[in-house]
Amino acid sequence: MDSAKAALEAAIQVFDSNRISADINGGGVTIGDLAIVAGAYGTQEGQTGWNEKADVNKDGKVDITDLAIVAKAILL
Repeated sequence: MDSAKAALEAAIQVFDSNRISADINGGGVTIGDLAIVAGAYGTQEGQTGWNEKADVNKDGKVDITDLAIVAKAILL
């Protein structure tokens, strides 16, 4: 029973760490979050202008997908 509980807790941690959040600057998703993503648009990890928080889907680049995720969250 203990090993099952430990496995479930580990799985929950992995799930939470991979969760996509469009709230980049805290306080709810706003146009400000979209502006942050737009400011880093076209950059990849390691490049000048890279903003890890703007990479909302955590794929190593800030692109149209990141912009779409934040824009959709604003509309919801």
